[in-house]
Amino acid sequence: MINNNRNDFNQCAALLLRLLYQAFPRETNIVVDDLAESLDEEKTDNYFATIRFLQRENVIHYQELHYNSFNGIVLTAKGLKVLDTFLDKFNEDKTIGDEISHALQDENEQAVERVIREVIKLSA
Repeated sequence: MINNNRNDFNQCAALLLRLLYQAFPRETNIVVDDLAESLDEEKTDNYFATIRFLQRENVIHYQELHYNSFNGIVLTAKGLKVLDTFLDKFNEDKTIGDEISHALQDENEQAVERVIREVIKLSA
């Protein structure tokens, strides 16, 4: 269960941060069920918890939660700073935001986990 929760957290955080990084500075409305295909009740609960966690940690900000949608959601300055950080100090080709996109595109669960761990570490 814990592993599933962490996997759901990593996947949701990556999907959400990629979307907000690409949309920045525009506010976006996010329907949780639209973030991924076939969300069961547990995964949906984990996705809601992930988004609320990211807000509490000041990585994102949303205006309101309305049923299954977060309205007016945007990266905070802190969130943007983290995603604009270069993961490898010696290779300034890819920001963390870029790494998230590549990991999701490659469907590489381990790469997603690694980059989200870095996001959490830098945002703490």
